[in-house]
Amino acid sequence: MNNDSRERMVQAASELFLGGSFHKIGIAEICSVAHVNKGTFYHFFPSKISLLLEIIDRYTGAVAEQFSNVAKSALPPAKKVSGVFDVPQERNTAWQAEYGSASGCFIGNIILEMAATDPVVRERAEKAIERLTRTLQPIVDEYLRSLKVEGADVPAIAELLMGMIQGAQVQAKVHNDPAVFSRYAACAPSMLHAAVAVPA
Repeated sequence: MNNDSRERMVQAASELFLGGSFHKIGIAEICSVAHVNKGTFYHFFPSKISLLLEIIDRYTGAVAEQFSNVAKSALPPAKKVSGVFDVPQERNTAWQAEYGSASGCFIGNIILEMAATDPVVRERAEKAIERLTRTLQPIVDEYLRSLKVEGADVPAIAELLMGMIQGAQVQAKVHNDPAVFSRYAACAPSMLHAAVAVPA
């Protein structure tokens, strides 16, 4: 059995889970979309959960790379803070163009569906959010330095930025409007600056 079959299953499940829900999508449907049989599925994945965990890792890696690209770009520091919202906006816009609705965040969707019932998935999702938050820290640090802010809790401010991104994901999905990200992007720099000024 070749890796092409494996990749087709990962791709099929990624789209099915994002477009529907983990619990509503069965292995048979994944196999049908990927054009493989159940024997092939179980050759590569012992369970649907194991497939989901790989998808979470891949999604996290892809988004982390996009955030890192923003950090490495030639944009001014404040534009980098705003620029991280382009990542989910582009993803939601592409999904909406293909399927008619904003997708939200894959990890966020899974957390809402499964965090209370599956500790393994919750822990993997937690690690994913932590990894993405770490990729935002260089952007936050550069921005605060540009404002001559010293002694700021960069990890905490990066966590705030991640919270804003996740909030925008929910709003975009609720309103089926990826333009929500632009509104968050416009106010993100001033909100981060204000957060530093709040007394402990």
